Amino acid sequence: MRASLVVCIVLPIAGSIAAASAGSAAAGSGRWLRLAQTSTTTNCMMNCNTTAATCQAACVVPGSPPSGAATTTSNASASTSCLMSCSTQQLSCQSNCARVSPSQ
Repeated sequence: MRASLVVCIVLPIAGSIAAASAGSAAAGSGRWLRLAQTSTTTNCMMNCNTTAATCQAACVVPGSPPSGAATTTSNASASTSCLMSCSTQQLSCQSNCARVSPSQ
């Protein structure tokens, strides 16, 4: 039973990976997609993600305790403009990583 479960999970994943690695042409466009295939590019992208996560965490501010409620805590809230700024910086950073990628 356990072996058949592993086969049912592993085979579709292996097939998907094989199909993805067989070719990265955009459907019907004749253009090839460029994938981040170097550790330099991957590390650059991960640094962008780390910076974005730190930025987004700084956007969250604790809520004020509600008056007359049964609890003494409240939900935190985040500034939408702050979150959008973090996302914009992340996309810009990742675009730069792709632009300077050694795979080009």
